[in-house]
Amino acid sequence: MTRNTRRVGRPSSTSKEQILAVALQLAQQQDLAALSLRQLAKELGISPTSLYRYFENKQQLLTAIGESVLSVDVSALPAGLSHAQRLEKLLDQLRQQVLAFPGLLPQFNNTLPAEAMVATIATLAEPIKAMQVEDSLAVRHAQSLLWMTLGFALFESSSSQASISGQFLDLPAQLQSTSQHLELENHERLWRELVERNIRGIC
Repeated sequence: MTRNTRRVGRPSSTSKEQILAVALQLAQQQDLAALSLRQLAKELGISPTSLYRYFENKQQLLTAIGESVLSVDVSALPAGLSHAQRLEKLLDQLRQQVLAFPGLLPQFNNTLPAEAMVATIATLAEPIKAMQVEDSLAVRHAQSLLWMTLGFALFESSSSQASISGQFLDLPAQLQSTSQHLELENHERLWRELVERNIRGIC
């Protein structure tokens, strides 16, 4: 998946894959709510009606973006990892992909890419099964880990904003003994602790 913010180029043809690649680049550069098929067509140098061969409306486009973002690439993992390390790397990969599109998760209300999510759960379940965990339990563990990752990424993208973090500063005295230990800035440390704790629970 493309991770840079260079100027979007125009493909020589308009295959579904090329359209989605440009849509992903645009989605990284702006709020997803502002992304439109008309704007996408303009970037591609084609008429909006040409896009309807592949995406009947914006909801279908958002679903396709979600499917791309939620997929994990096992082939990108380094060789020689333990099953627990493979699982951790897959979760890291998923977290970074979701963080690249902070406006995506709230758009899933009507466009939940269920097939992609189940495929990702199946991929996450494989290293868990390899830890001698029974299949149905491995799938439930994988589902929980996916939900955990999506929830954490949503928290991370919002709590990094000063307006959100500031709401935790002026709390009642009875809550300050807890709030002073909250981790609102060092998300990486919080993420590592969360992942290690959950994987340790499986092992």
